[in-house]
Amino acid sequence: MPRKNKILNIGDTAPPFTLPSHQREEVSLEAYRDAQNVILTFFRGTW
Repeated sequence: MPRKNKILNIGDTAPPFTLPSHQREEVSLEAYRDAQNVILTFFRGTW
């Protein structure tokens, strides 16, 4: 059964994920857990 996407609200804990940085290095959200705050920003389209 496919998993439905969950809409996150302000203050919710984000699910763990890994994405490439602007320097093409893998960055994992888990690496920052309990170490510092993280702000996620998403840009649509291309640069």
